[in-house]
Amino acid sequence: MPHEHPAQAREGYEFGPFRLHPAEHLLLRGNKPVPLAPEAFRILVMLVEQSGRLVRNGDLMKKVWPDSFLEEANLTVTISALRRALGRRADGEEFISIVPRFGYRFNAAVRELEAGEQGQFAGGGSWGRAGGLGSRCLRGGVIAAAVLLALVVILGILWWRRRSPPAALSAPRSIAVLPFRSLGSSPDQEYLGLGLPDALITRLGSLPQIVVRPTASVRAYTAGGVDALAAGRQLKVTSVLDGTVQRSGDRIRVTVRLLSVPDGAQLWSDTFDEKFTDMFAVEDSVAQKVAEALSLELSAEDQQRLSKRYTGNSDAYQLYLKGRYFWNKRTPAGVGESVDYFERALQADPRYALAYTGLADSYLLQGSSGYSVLRPREAMAKAKESAERALAIDTTLAEAHTSLAYSKLIYDWDWPGAEREFRQALDLNPSDTTTLHWYSHYLTAMGRHDESIAVAKRALEINPVDLSLNEHLAWVYLMARQYDRAVEQCRKTLEMDSNFALAHRRLGEAYLYQGQYADAIAEFQKGLELSGGAVVYQGLLGQAYASSGRRAEARQALEDLEKLSREKYVSPAAIATIDTGLGDRNQAFHWLDRALDERCDTLAYAKVDPSFDSLRTDRRWSGLLKRLGLN
Repeated sequence: MPHEHPAQAREGYEFGPFRLHPAEHLLLRGNKPVPLAPEAFRILVMLVEQSGRLVRNGDLMKKVWPDSFLEEANLTVTISALRRALGRRADGEEFISIVPRFGYRFNAAVRELEAGEQGQFAGGGSWGRAGGLGSRCLRGGVIAAAVLLALVVILGILWWRRRSPPAALSAPRSIAVLPFRSLGSSPDQEYLGLGLPDALITRLGSLPQIVVRPTASVRAYTAGGVDALAAGRQLKVTSVLDGTVQRSGDRIRVTVRLLSVPDGAQLWSDTFDEKFTDMFAVEDSVAQKVAEALSLELSAEDQQRLSKRYTGNSDAYQLYLKGRYFWNKRTPAGVGESVDYFERALQADPRYALAYTGLADSYLLQGSSGYSVLRPREAMAKAKESAERALAIDTTLAEAHTSLAYSKLIYDWDWPGAEREFRQALDLNPSDTTTLHWYSHYLTAMGRHDESIAVAKRALEINPVDLSLNEHLAWVYLMARQYDRAVEQCRKTLEMDSNFALAHRRLGEAYLYQGQYADAIAEFQKGLELSGGAVVYQGLLGQAYASSGRRAEARQALEDLEKLSREKYVSPAAIATIDTGLGDRNQAFHWLDRALDERCDTLAYAKVDPSFDSLRTDRRWSGLLKRLGLN
């Protein structure tokens, strides 16, 4: 790249309503400075200097993160934040376009400022050449303009310093919205304690100036007696919001307080008494007051996002909150109940886009091999249809793009389409951990392991206490054949919760792929016990028995699964792995053909999954990969 040193930097550039001064680390929209993180500013300078030309990911990475090769997720997130800061051009198009898998292009006419050309702030007229002012400009006015410009630069530096978090915290302006304590006696009202915070998380999470811990990370604090500041320290945030909710007849009372985690100071508190049918007003007030208390500078677009209501129907909203409450339980029974509530919400308001995304997420879980509630063809088709309906109503829903992307990944096997939707979701909400989690799945499926690890780590930076994200990183290491790292990550996860079945599963797989069969069997048995007999652990046990030479037990496991498949859905791929361990390739490919016909989600990772390594030399394997579009 031609641009490199401050001494060689151009005077500046003008594009759209912006002026960019590289040497002064200053971006102005009209006469107001636009705050940008240092990394975002450097990227903007590179793109503007190469306006109209492709700037490759690798070149941007070398410039911004020269000492690391595992930071492409940071590039994606930084570009997304930069695009938000710039907004759109007058014709509605983005200033920066994405060229998937290659890089980015700056799409605006750029004028290079000539030597000596500088601007003048509001109160001093429009921008123009300093030299062109001639005798019309008094020397005092020039000095005043220079002083004012220097003051803006200093204030910008101070602003960024103020945003810098203490070393113990992971992000500036980060917040956790804890579950509210329900003061009512009716168990039917428990959903409000998590439902209201979930709605606030969605609203606050739409703002680019703040990092909001997702619902998955705060769900563990549902039990009463939680110390808010201790929870904030565990979640590594700078502020925490907690409260109580109580319903009495047709009225609801919500009491909330916002605390500063570093010093324990109360930043704001209030009590809201409203009719139960007007909970939207409570959400509006709380979200706005939190933004004010955190001194967030909101644009008109930010204000619109913060106050956005996805439905005006109170009944539909209540049903949606209940649906999310049961979906967040992440149990087969809970997900089943969530489907009923989301469908009822859509009956009340057929244009409730968020309810469609909830329905899509429920079907995605029901059709996955981990749940095995519905056959993939039935569940995934419904998930995709629901996500597409949500986007037909609201194209700005990051959650809907994520759901559609995941269905394209594990059901359609539409690899370019999946990446396109994931990137769109990240552009809309670069801090959404579900999107990062599932995008990492996609990258692993493509064999892009370094990128997948980087994205998985980025999700953990945002939500370090989430068990699923910790377990996911172990899985990414497994697929990358980094077994020692996988074992280490599993142990870290089990230190957080020794009864987390998925971590025992991943640890067992790491042992299995390293030939430590006795340890693998012990972990799978533990996972089977903790999961209540989930089918996936029966298949893994059969595979471990077969690989270790305990053929009689492996055949018994195989027989049990084939019998069970006549009563409920069992992934044919799970049966195929046992036959693979037994060395029966013909039977293994028989079941894999079945898995292809049923579009089992596990086949999305056939290119990298160690479970099938012994089949890769068989000519039939290349045919399978061809049908998947992975060869």
